[in-house]
Amino acid sequence: MTDRTRYWIWLTQGTGYCNPKHRHLCSVYPDIKTLYEGGEAELRLCGIFTEGEISRLLKTDISVADRIISRCNELGYKILSFEDEEYPSCLADIDTAPAVLYIQGNFPDFDSINSVSIVGTRKATVYGVRTAFELGANLSDAGFAVVSGGALGIDCAAHRGVLQQGGVTVCVLGCGIDYDYLRENKGMRQAITERGAVISEYPPGTPASNRNFPQRNRIISALTKGLIVVEAPKGSGSMITVGCALTQGKDIFAVMGNVDSPYSEGSNALIKDGAVPVTSYRDVAEYYLGVGFDYKPSQKFSDDVISSVPTKLRNSTDPTKKDNAPLPSHKSDVDLSEEEKAVYYLIGNTPIHTDSIAEQSGLPVYKVLRILSVLEMNNLIEDISGRNYVIK
Repeated sequence: MTDRTRYWIWLTQGTGYCNPKHRHLCSVYPDIKTLYEGGEAELRLCGIFTEGEISRLLKTDISVADRIISRCNELGYKILSFEDEEYPSCLADIDTAPAVLYIQGNFPDFDSINSVSIVGTRKATVYGVRTAFELGANLSDAGFAVVSGGALGIDCAAHRGVLQQGGVTVCVLGCGIDYDYLRENKGMRQAITERGAVISEYPPGTPASNRNFPQRNRIISALTKGLIVVEAPKGSGSMITVGCALTQGKDIFAVMGNVDSPYSEGSNALIKDGAVPVTSYRDVAEYYLGVGFDYKPSQKFSDDVISSVPTKLRNSTDPTKKDNAPLPSHKSDVDLSEEEKAVYYLIGNTPIHTDSIAEQSGLPVYKVLRILSVLEMNNLIEDISGRNYVIK
């Protein structure tokens, strides 16, 4: 962290995140402190900001940045800004590069290593969880750092596969690192910091929001050479990450899935459109290391090892399991408002946390909590543990 980091933090607090003007300012001001010290006159003369942004910046006191820095020091977080030598050029090259990154753990040198990102649906099948886990584990053994978003389903399985092999993985959050997002993954995030890093462009204390997660996807793809998509329905958040990766000129890989599986519609469509099909980690490793690279045996992990991914990540309706007992289904004759229906139909046989419901429904958390209470009173759902819900 440089002495000028506080001014980059001040800037993001005044103008918001995912703002292309931050990167532009680097070429205009060799020292961002000059912008701050110039006050209103400089903010207007530079010709970069709107009236609204100027107003917000004038109302944003530098003490806000100082409090954030102090809190990061208390938590042991590192702060990287545009001006730090360790700031990766692969991230600085994108138009909306974050002016500041908050980091817990050991941030890899992405400019000098092989790295891939692995993303996919939160409602993963057993096939998807196993595939993501094995890709993470075996690519880690082949020397790749693996980046993902720490969410339920594919993200979590990929992270855990890397951790199983003692490899390097990075989790990019859409909230402050200290925010209790998906508390069931807290232990996993802590393990990641011991081998890699948990990072965010949002300062400590920032809650998860529906807007933050699509924004953080650009960071996931920017840090790596290629993006691997495992089980992505059409229109899913993973496809947003694909759009970011394509804009950034990244390689796109997609795991081949069942043609009749809605969880693979997006990933199969990517293969039709030219993505590199993936049937093994070797497909990715050979792409970057060449056919003659020194193979390690492609590992197949037992069910006991895969079970390190919590069972709530798996889709109980996995079509490969013919002996599944009948599972509860949504009731069609219920009298619910449109918002209540939106929440109800997000909840299935796989437990889903309140945070994920809010994220996927687009409703504020306070409203989701009220709706969940209504659904519980009507005996439509149940809280099985720690605000994780399933249908009844």
